Amino acid sequence: MPANKNALIRYKTIDRCLRNRYKRWTLDDLVDACSDALYDMEGIAKGISKRTIQSDIQMMRSDKLGFYAPIEVYDNKFYRYADPEYSISDSPITTDDYKALLQAITLIQQCEANGVTADLGMALTKVKATLKCLLKYG
Repeated sequence: MPANKNALIRYKTIDRCLRNRYKRWTLDDLVDACSDALYDMEGIAKGISKRTIQSDIQMMRSDKLGFYAPIEVYDNKFYRYADPEYSISDSPITTDDYKALLQAITLIQQCEANGVTADLGMALTKVKATLKCLLKYG
């Protein structure tokens, strides 16, 4: 999960731009798109630096947020997804993740069956619901 709302807005804006294969996206174009999005959504008018967008792209490419975005640079200037069908919002969970989530749900159910404190029980119920949601939509 991104550290803050502004970072999430930038990631989603970069994602939307790179999914648009009808435009060749330069770093300056991505900076402008992110600056416009932040102004439209949050009223932030100060703009974004190139370095911030470069850091965002590196973060999206990495495993830190689980995106593993296949962002490539072509013609030494333009950015795009190597996989035209990729989107950070469509990242599916892997088979191993699916199995781990199923195991987590089973463990939670066992804890509930053994009786836990009310506070822990509420927390486990929320975690279980979230895991089931991930499995349903993942």
